[in-house]
Amino acid sequence: MKAKLYITRTIKIAAFALLSALVIGFLQEYVLCHYDANRLRMDGYYIEDSETIDVALIGSSEMYSGIIPARTYEKYGFTCYPYATASSTAGAMITQIEEIERTQHPELIVIEINAFLYATDNEEKESSIRNYIDNVPLNWNKWQYIQNTPAVRKLGRREFLFPIFKYHSVWNDYPEPWEMLKTRFSQDARGYTLLKGFKTTAAHLKVKEKIFNSTAPTDDTKNNLEPRYEEALRTFLQHCKDNNISNLLFIRAPHVIKQETYKRFTRGNKVKDIIDEYGYTYINYERDFNMMALDPEQYYYNYDHFNIYGAEKFTDYVSEMLTERFDIKPTELDEKHKAQWDEAVEFYHKYYDYVDNYMKQGKKSKEMIETNDLIKKVNEFALKKTS
Repeated sequence: MKAKLYITRTIKIAAFALLSALVIGFLQEYVLCHYDANRLRMDGYYIEDSETIDVALIGSSEMYSGIIPARTYEKYGFTCYPYATASSTAGAMITQIEEIERTQHPELIVIEINAFLYATDNEEKESSIRNYIDNVPLNWNKWQYIQNTPAVRKLGRREFLFPIFKYHSVWNDYPEPWEMLKTRFSQDARGYTLLKGFKTTAAHLKVKEKIFNSTAPTDDTKNNLEPRYEEALRTFLQHCKDNNISNLLFIRAPHVIKQETYKRFTRGNKVKDIIDEYGYTYINYERDFNMMALDPEQYYYNYDHFNIYGAEKFTDYVSEMLTERFDIKPTELDEKHKAQWDEAVEFYHKYYDYVDNYMKQGKKSKEMIETNDLIKKVNEFALKKTS
């Protein structure tokens, strides 16, 4: 009789523990968390079916605001996705590439080097760390990152392993995050995102100071990286070599170079010497005549990022290079995935018209991200255009 009682109690305790774990997991994954474009983009990557991304894009905001996946698919035939978060850290690079290798095995991984060019200590910045690692599913790679990253140890590893401890008071922010939560449920139910991680800002840059874009293509000035960033870059490159990861291309995205960011540009020149040492390819688009000749006030929304017009230019330029120089051969998609990408192309065209109209009216928006509310507005605008 006692044995039966112990078994019953054990089953009840195990069931309660399992139920509690499921509830906590649901809350910290969907409700008690920090919702922003980074979370939606990263979730969008992880819900893509494996072996469907031809080119993975690692980096910071330059990658998700500068390259348009729907356009690469429509015009050049290959699929891509920005595995990128705002102000991504150098210390996250190894985890990022291991996660891409774990989930997709793309033909090429394109890495934008912004994370290694900081003059300030981005590695200690909690928001930069959390933009990425909070949005990675719990697995061995995430565990290793949390255990081995000094800044995470300082901040407290528990809150990175179980973000619910960090965001338990988010209840107080509702209903403001509701639109993001609806979008998360919506894209998870759909199984893919419509913009494939792309994000733009509806604005034009107003240049109010001297810029160096016209002289950048012939400027060979080099400044050393900050020591911790050079060490991080070398550690990353050595990791890739040691693990026979050869399908890499390093790039520097174009920026509007001003006095304040000129030294960052010269560090971008120096990076080539380091990357060359390890036998990888580096393309510096800040020294490309065609890219740097683009009118900043027409093609950028601020000094560091393209608007939608510039993103189309950069997308085409990079995509042509990838198909010609790297001979990217698109994965043969089945009917299901072809239909998904065709829908992304269709939505992007409507989205472009919506953003274009928005900007021509002189309006501005910093958050032109994929939310249910935005999808509704885009579709309503498209209907008006055709009626």
